Amino acid sequence: MNKNRKAMMVFLMLGLMQVTILGQKINVLQTVIIVDIKPQKFTAPQFSPDGKRILFSEFGYRGLWIYDLAKKQTFCLNDLPGAGYAPVFSSNGELIYFETDTYVNSKRYSSLATQSIADKQIQYLIKEERYLFPVRLLADETVVYRQNNEIKYVSRLQKAAPLSKPLTEVIGYSEGTTIILFINGIRKELTPFGHRHYIWFSLSPDQNRMLFTVAGGGTFICDLEAKVLVQLGKAHAPRWSPDGQWIVYMVDEDDGHTYTASDLWVVSSDGLQKLQLTSTINEIEMFPAWSPALDKIVFETMSGKIAYLNIEIK
Repeated sequence: MNKNRKAMMVFLMLGLMQVTILGQKINVLQTVIIVDIKPQKFTAPQFSPDGKRILFSEFGYRGLWIYDLAKKQTFCLNDLPGAGYAPVFSSNGELIYFETDTYVNSKRYSSLATQSIADKQIQYLIKEERYLFPVRLLADETVVYRQNNEIKYVSRLQKAAPLSKPLTEVIGYSEGTTIILFINGIRKELTPFGHRHYIWFSLSPDQNRMLFTVAGGGTFICDLEAKVLVQLGKAHAPRWSPDGQWIVYMVDEDDGHTYTASDLWVVSSDGLQKLQLTSTINEIEMFPAWSPALDKIVFETMSGKIAYLNIEIK
């Protein structure tokens, strides 16, 4: 290929990229800071199933906090260590399932608990077990969790037990250098790019696709056979939209010790449409999550604030 033709190809590619970006269907309407309580710093925000509350934690995942969007009020549910790491709302949004940690002789023991938002009452479902991993709530309110390599279940009315009934929902997680799926109760191990580290794993809302990042190697969407469907490039902390049509993520920079910059982006799940949501000089936006109605994206900042973007999808 001669130089003139190569230059023309580059120009055309840039032109197509510009058309794709300008053709986006998401508009950012407003940025709203909802929590800025110095000197505390907050992290890991997520919306309740009805979109009326935002759940978050303090840095280090200590405790759980709630922000009520209608009342514009913030209150603390608990200050238990580890409670802010991957908590889960009940389907009606009135309970929080979470894990809390204690340490004995440098060994971590985890308990699984549920807490009512209304009266802050805590009920422990599992007490001080080793190698307990974050929970997932199934459609029938069964709480599925992982202990070592075994999938178990528990409800508020039953004792914890190995999963005896066939799973009708796909369960998936990353385990270091392997992706684990349970399909119809059968364990399946996948290594799409060999034994590399897989992080930020999640299943699509329809449970037909996997989203994950290969440490140092980009972010991908695959089918459940680990066939690559879309390559997203650098897209850290990616999160599916509730309808599975979009993915929000952060593009961050660091100096090897701390974040130096980060902005939020969205991309369509086919990888064809991409839009930068934030572009600020004095703030570092990270770890976004969708609202159920697709009208907001909540995120944290490096300075410890919790905020959200009001958006519209045309």
